[in-house]
Amino acid sequence: MTAVTRRLAPLVLLALGVVGLVLVVTGGEGGPSLERVVTSDGIEVDIPEGWEQVDDRPFEYRPPGGVAPSPDRWLVAWACGPDGCATRSLAEWAEISERLPTFVGARADEGELLFDIEESSDDLSRVLKATTAAGGVRVFVAVFHDGSDHYVECGLSVFDDVDRLVEAIVVACRGAVPPAS
Repeated sequence: MTAVTRRLAPLVLLALGVVGLVLVVTGGEGGPSLERVVTSDGIEVDIPEGWEQVDDRPFEYRPPGGVAPSPDRWLVAWACGPDGCATRSLAEWAEISERLPTFVGARADEGELLFDIEESSDDLSRVLKATTAAGGVRVFVAVFHDGSDHYVECGLSVFDDVDRLVEAIVVACRGAVPPAS
């Protein structure tokens, strides 16, 4: 075995390790590219890169060239509770989370029956994921802030890139920064 051969193997392993680390840190091809925006409500949040704000719906973003009939949309809004805007603790938000308009509307039949509904919640958020009769996916997220009179609500309705976007909306909503009071 020559000196070059002995040194080549560790160099190749080192190069593969660096590539693997970069893929782990950046998420590889598994997650969508996101960009940070400030919504009309003043929320700092990530949206899919290149998606555009809908002119007459400032809380809604669509893929480039997406028009109203397109089913793909990413929603982010600063919303009140079901009984109006009132300062609430995290425990109070958790108590009313099931009654929030976000989830009441999600469960309503809007012409698309929802199947395989999964709901989860923790102290800071509530998530509902469902498949539609048409084969799309809808995700609704509410993120609560202790002592706030609003919550951040996010929604995703998508037929393409489903696997890549479903978890991204949950992570983006949980990482949203509400407007300054």
